[in-house]
Amino acid sequence: ICATTHYHLAANLPNTGQISNLPLGCTVETPVIVDGAGIHPVHVGALPEPVAELCRRETAVAQVGVDAAVEGNREKALQCLLLDPVITDIGTARKILDDYLTNYKEYLPQFWQ
Repeated sequence: ICATTHYHLAANLPNTGQISNLPLGCTVETPVIVDGAGIHPVHVGALPEPVAELCRRETAVAQVGVDAAVEGNREKALQCLLLDPVITDIGTARKILDDYLTNYKEYLPQFWQ
């Protein structure tokens, strides 16, 4: 079984063009072929444009979140929260951020320097 080729419906890999209307390098979930040489993404083409736009937005939000965490940047973390459609005002976003950073201070020291 180890020497065979397998088709898997979904794996998360960097986009190398398998979804043509999403940014290169962003993580996408697509079908893959797995064989002795590795994991190979299957080209699926373009998503319907409204779906692609939602995915691009989520990619941008994730990048802001990663940048905020790496930099310890509270302003970027707040921006990330404000991009979530569930959060409807800046006061709520600030309370969530303060609570989160306080509760996870031990794991997020970059926000406390």
